[in-house]
Amino acid sequence: MTTLRGTWYIVPTAFGPDGALDLESQRRLIDAAIHWGVDGLTVLGVMGEANALADDERRAVLGAVQESAAGRVPVAVGCTASSVHGVIGLAREAKEFGAVAAMVSPPTLMSNIDLLPDFYTRVAKEGGLSLIIQDHPASSGVAMPASMILRCAEASGATTIKLEDPPTPPKITRLLNANPNLQVFGGLGGVSALGEMSRGGCGTMTGFAYPEILKTVREAIEAGDKRAAGLVFDRYLPLIQFEGQSVVGLAIRKEVLRRRGALASNTTRGFSPRIDPITNAELDETLDRLGITPSIEPFVVPQPATV
Repeated sequence: MTTLRGTWYIVPTAFGPDGALDLESQRRLIDAAIHWGVDGLTVLGVMGEANALADDERRAVLGAVQESAAGRVPVAVGCTASSVHGVIGLAREAKEFGAVAAMVSPPTLMSNIDLLPDFYTRVAKEGGLSLIIQDHPASSGVAMPASMILRCAEASGATTIKLEDPPTPPKITRLLNANPNLQVFGGLGGVSALGEMSRGGCGTMTGFAYPEILKTVREAIEAGDKRAAGLVFDRYLPLIQFEGQSVVGLAIRKEVLRRRGALASNTTRGFSPRIDPITNAELDETLDRLGITPSIEPFVVPQPATV
């Protein structure tokens, strides 16, 4: 099994103003994220609007990611589907494109969660990739208590969990008390990253457009300086929260990435709303208060004493 940890970046799918794939922006974003210092990339998850892509578009995105990442960082791929056969097929496809892991949520609205251990066991056996068990009831409609996650991990041999069922810090404590060998990532845009990593989380796996900030927080915690981590987190929490808003969060995130020069457009697909003028002005104000001038260059987080 592949051991994953650190600051992973959830990559949005790039679209042009007309809604078509923008593979040039996709490659530029991948390259930028690697230069921002991320430890890995996750593509075609909920934030990647995977459900809004045709099969050929999905493969085109995977090809662009493989080309741009070029083995510099590991890549995980969202492989959630409505059936075990669908998940296995997506995992095998991801493996073709060099992925090291498949991130899998329970099938949507699965009514009998007692079937989940067998589900994950079969995916692990037949999919050909290490598993990231994603606990994200907001998208799956399936609530998994810590006891069920532990059963799924034990049955399938998975050691990595992507935890997105708030409040996440207490759930991390329950999981790690039962199995200290698990690698538990926080998500949800990083809004609870400080608490998650203070509780023993192995890192973050989010789409926050400034992963450099979350990396600084993680490195401070790993160095034993929780106060420094807290000072950095507290300073930039307004932007983390602003980006992490329900419904419109993806549009805000894409707008920040556009301003950073990584995306040419902030276009979203499907029923995801685009950023409106008032929200855009509020983003201006948030960035200004924090002293952030968006750039594609890595953001240098000030030392905690000066934050």
